[in-house]
Amino acid sequence: MTGGLNLWGAQAFTLELTQARLSGKEGRPAFRGDGLHLVQDLLCTDLLVDGGGIRLFGATIGGQCWLARADIRSTTGWAVSAPTLNVGGGIYADGLTVEGGVNLFAAVVGESIELTASTLLPYHQYALRAPGARVEANVTLDNATRVAGNIDLTRAEIKGTFSLIETTFVEETTVELHHTALGALHLESLTAPPATLDLSAASIVAITDAADSWPAHIALTALTYQALHPVMPAAHRLPWLQRGTDYHPQPYEQLAAYYRQLGHDDDARTVLLARHRQQQRSLPRPARLWGYIEDATVGYGYRPGRALIWLLALVATAAIAFSAAPPRPAQSHGPSFQPVVFALDLILPVLDLGQEKAFIPVDSTAWIAWLSSLSGWLLGTTVITSLTRRLTRP
Repeated sequence: MTGGLNLWGAQAFTLELTQARLSGKEGRPAFRGDGLHLVQDLLCTDLLVDGGGIRLFGATIGGQCWLARADIRSTTGWAVSAPTLNVGGGIYADGLTVEGGVNLFAAVVGESIELTASTLLPYHQYALRAPGARVEANVTLDNATRVAGNIDLTRAEIKGTFSLIETTFVEETTVELHHTALGALHLESLTAPPATLDLSAASIVAITDAADSWPAHIALTALTYQALHPVMPAAHRLPWLQRGTDYHPQPYEQLAAYYRQLGHDDDARTVLLARHRQQQRSLPRPARLWGYIEDATVGYGYRPGRALIWLLALVATAAIAFSAAPPRPAQSHGPSFQPVVFALDLILPVLDLGQEKAFIPVDSTAWIAWLSSLSGWLLGTTVITSLTRRLTRP
């Protein structure tokens, strides 16, 4: 078969265009099947469409749509334009070549969409556009598939797996999964990842990925998930969070909650500490300065052991200084001088060990006593502030 084909509103049991050659006139599709109703399959295996593309707006295919090794090209519009297409089975397109993109806006697919070992060249920057689509099983672009445009699955529902394995993205491409519901996302072993992955407000049961397949920019705000594979230490997973363009606390809290669910409490604390560090960068300079102090002393309450290290260091320094230059007694009949106890009495304002009142620092050690007391108050304040924040927030 050569030339064009118009089956607008037609009804048939099965339509077979295997090895057909179609060409469209200027501004007209080579195959027009708007409203086409097929009881069973549409077979377009080895189909060649040279100009005009395929239009299946509102068509219904009761069985499968076969596009294996099809070569479909359009210079004036979508190569495959099938908004609101309803397919009872799946769309299977192993080895498909498309020049002009695939438009499946609000399509309903009863099984899977498989675009394996395919080449997708864009129309208006989109290689695959399917916002609002509903797929009962999987959407697969793998096995050396080459994508030279954006993928838009905004607000789509894919009950199985959206798989991008061994896929190559050309140039500055974006994968948009904003508000998308997925059973699973597989993003691994990419020859070249997309430049941007938008997962904002998406709902995904499980994400499988690898650090070398992470895009340069990842939008994660309001993303929810139940599992991450593989389970990485927090230090290895944090760069995933930090590839967002702006700081938002929710992705950090979501990841921390996931680690807590696994029983990895130390990883959860690491994530929440990173959240505070990211947050302080957007604060005014005085608040940032106080944040640096909290971080250094107690890690915003998530590293309380640091406070003990600081305390021991301050006590040891002060004790050595006062051993070298002991203070003079404040009264003739008082306790004997104990450098360590005197240092503790200066540094810990809640304690009264009797040494601070019984002895008066002399000369340069007066400054050491003053700095020790100030450091103690500062350390105590940061500990109380950080622990209070930790108790009142996750």
